[in-house]
Amino acid sequence: MTSPSAISRGTYGAREGIPRILRLLEKYALPATFFIPGYTAEQHLEEVLTIAQSGHEIGHHGYLHEPPNLLNKKQEEEMLRKGTQVLEKVTGKRPLGFRSPSAELSPNTLGLLIEMGFIYDSSMMASDRPYLVKDPKSNREIVEIPISVELTDSPHFMFLYHPIVLPGLSSPSKVEEIWRGDFDGLYAEDSGAVLNITCHPQIIGRPHRIQMLERFIRYMLEHEGVWFARMQEIADHAKMNANKGIQ
Repeated sequence: MTSPSAISRGTYGAREGIPRILRLLEKYALPATFFIPGYTAEQHLEEVLTIAQSGHEIGHHGYLHEPPNLLNKKQEEEMLRKGTQVLEKVTGKRPLGFRSPSAELSPNTLGLLIEMGFIYDSSMMASDRPYLVKDPKSNREIVEIPISVELTDSPHFMFLYHPIVLPGLSSPSKVEEIWRGDFDGLYAEDSGAVLNITCHPQIIGRPHRIQMLERFIRYMLEHEGVWFARMQEIADHAKMNANKGIQ
């Protein structure tokens, strides 16, 4: 979408959402991972630098937010290369994790990520725990840190009527109930699960939603043994345990 009104939604995320999120993370001394498209980094250099300087991880999220399943191999390789170059130039660090725009992968994605030195992907949904996923072409593995539609803010909150209809606009209390329910269930299992909350600055960054996110963070902090970590740390931990044969 190229209309000024549509673009302004993203601008809200950079202008209002990012500062609110960073203040919240700083308040509780929590690390986070931000997946940022290369073009977004080019347009919002100051915000991206602030995220990196605050100690958060920055992962790859395409260049123009291109879904890999709509690209041929050459186009996908160029998208990964260009996004990597931009993020490394802006932050001084090469991204080691990838989250697909639209959470869709192509048959080439895993192989390309492995070839380009990425250590994890976070686009699939096959488990509540990190797992190794194999590229069928090369037979090599990469860590998958699974996501969930239910634990993503956009299906609950985002309103769109073009190019698709998303009704969104759920009350924060409804989403808080869902997220707490998943946390409670996983915590009760004591199973090394990952609660991978996915938030977009232009969505979660509204004041009433940030207040909900803070309540949820405080709730999780009340529980012993909960580890808040950057995705790279989770991937390193998962790979180390996999090498030891620990599930």
